[in-house]
Amino acid sequence: MLKRMMKAAQLIGVTSLMVLAANANAQKDPASADDGVVQKLAHGEINWSKKTVTATGSGAATMKDNVAQSRLMAERAAKLDALRNILETIQGIQITGGRNAGDIMSNGEVKSRITGMAQGFKVVDTKYYSDGSVDVIVAMPIDENLTNALVEKPKASGKSPRKVNTEGPESFTGLVVNARGLGLTPSMSPRVVDESGKEVYGAEIVTEKGLQQGGIASYAKTDDQAKERTGAKPMVMKALRLAEKSKTDIVIANGDADKLRDPNTNLSFLADGKVVILVD
Repeated sequence: MLKRMMKAAQLIGVTSLMVLAANANAQKDPASADDGVVQKLAHGEINWSKKTVTATGSGAATMKDNVAQSRLMAERAAKLDALRNILETIQGIQITGGRNAGDIMSNGEVKSRITGMAQGFKVVDTKYYSDGSVDVIVAMPIDENLTNALVEKPKASGKSPRKVNTEGPESFTGLVVNARGLGLTPSMSPRVVDESGKEVYGAEIVTEKGLQQGGIASYAKTDDQAKERTGAKPMVMKALRLAEKSKTDIVIANGDADKLRDPNTNLSFLADGKVVILVD
């Protein structure tokens, strides 16, 4: 009997160790957690991996009408509050190293255009409270329309679009630049420059088709996430540092820059905006 009890205890101990080990591995496995690149702002958040803007709106119950009517009014107030907050969050989106969406939305026409887009937000969750108040969580995509409203095109800036070679066999399906550890700030229109500061990749290269993905680059924490935009066979590079006086633009080695200027390599993935920047 004693031997059986000792054996059972040993089995329990081994099983416990296996469970602990499994839990530890689960914690280390990046795929087991939400690895999206999320930037939290005062009025909401930007998910740079999923290309969405979310915000919460709150509405208080007046209790002057019946319960159902009061709750309906609270929900309407919450949606109006959510609209204000999602617009505030959009204004916090960094567009380039020196400009955010708030700077661009100082133009009344642009602000009106974006307000119209924001009014089409999707309610992703509604919370009702015992006092009759309501919270709504809303989301809208960082899509082609928002990109076109906020990212300056080469024609508008007076620059000539820079074309890349799109002929020949496609050896690569995209570009992944590892910028982990640099403290980079995500933006809709980041630049990749060489060691002398000359632009290698930027908005002037990306076609209208490429802009449909929302911004000229995406951000991810894992290689698997990056493949959603860059495909299974991307060209992979390491960022050396952030560009001078910029938190959004990155510097790559001259040798890597030459690969992205090679007239004999099919670089259609650049024109298509199939670029992902890896961050912490």
